[in-house]
Amino acid sequence: MHVVSVLLGLPVLALSICPGELYGTPPSQNAVVPDLNAYNTALKTLDIKAVVSDIQQNILTNSQECWPADTINGNTSYVGLFTRLGWHCSGSYRNTDGAGGCSGGRQRFPPENSWDDNTNLDKARGLLWPIKEKYGDALSWGDMFIFAATASILHGGGPIDSLCAGRIDDPDGNLSLPLGPGPEQPPCPVQGNCPVPLGTSTVGLIYVNPQGFMGNPDPATSAIHIRDIFSRMGMNDTETVALIGGGHAFGKSHGACPKGAGPPPNEQPLNPWPGLCGTGKGNDTWTSGIEGPWTSKPFSWDNQYFKMQLNDPYTLEKGPGDAWQWKNENMKGLMMMTTDRALVNDTKYLAIVKEFAADISVLNVQFAAAWKKLTEDGGRWATEKKCAEYGGYND
Repeated sequence: MHVVSVLLGLPVLALSICPGELYGTPPSQNAVVPDLNAYNTALKTLDIKAVVSDIQQNILTNSQECWPADTINGNTSYVGLFTRLGWHCSGSYRNTDGAGGCSGGRQRFPPENSWDDNTNLDKARGLLWPIKEKYGDALSWGDMFIFAATASILHGGGPIDSLCAGRIDDPDGNLSLPLGPGPEQPPCPVQGNCPVPLGTSTVGLIYVNPQGFMGNPDPATSAIHIRDIFSRMGMNDTETVALIGGGHAFGKSHGACPKGAGPPPNEQPLNPWPGLCGTGKGNDTWTSGIEGPWTSKPFSWDNQYFKMQLNDPYTLEKGPGDAWQWKNENMKGLMMMTTDRALVNDTKYLAIVKEFAADISVLNVQFAAAWKKLTEDGGRWATEKKCAEYGGYND
């Protein structure tokens, strides 16, 4: 029998969710944020590198029973989970009208908190609550998400130019309503092929269906739509390949069974996405339906992703989550998505893949610049915005 406690004035099944769950995903669908004067004053005291260090030392490899970290080849880490957190918070930005982006921290609220592509990111936000609580008003939720992702990349040896603080939090998700679903969303006559000004092919996804355009696992067709959708985020071909391949250097995709993750926060706010197989977590986790890591060292930065794309044979199959994925025939347990294989089924993308596979220093420069652009586009910034320098990859 679960132990019942009270958090934020609401009864909670204490053993089924992480302690910070209802701060990272408020069931009230709104939250108190400091006014701009208070935030700017608090922001002056924030030590960016101290926050990064806290995440790396106290959170990143400290697996919690409420949501176990990925364990692969004997190593355990939340690197993949937190990288995805920052990517998906930022990837909502669209240059068609400037909506979206991680500034605002609106991934905590509907509609973003219940998108299919944000399945189980409520756990990531909950795991980070001790860091947010420690730094208080000086650390906005928007900054928290990007700091966690960037700390993960740095921990894995990845390239980062600089990390900036000053994203102004919103008290609710109202500014995300144009992203959908809902009446404020621009029309999308065909889900999977949404036109501009929508920034994604499918409302509820960050960019395109990872199984392929309209669920058809054809890499060449998928490449066409990747270019279209990433251009709506203001990304060129080089930035697109760097972000997809660089992001997939870390962690794994989860699709342990075909039953799914269960109800999202807008349907079950006190225990969203509990998972419908076994424990619903750890080896039973279901997020996208696609199962497996991309590379053999998924907690470390390298250019293996690009080398394998060129050198290894892949076979299309239905994975354990009943989703299309591509099995690496040379390295057991590794996979690619259709959207990954798209990068070697397009002439322009293929040239970039070859360049990154041949010279990791080129990848480092391009990824660092693209990551900075991705995580800083959109939203409002405080007048006391500040940055900490890291690798100098933009030199």
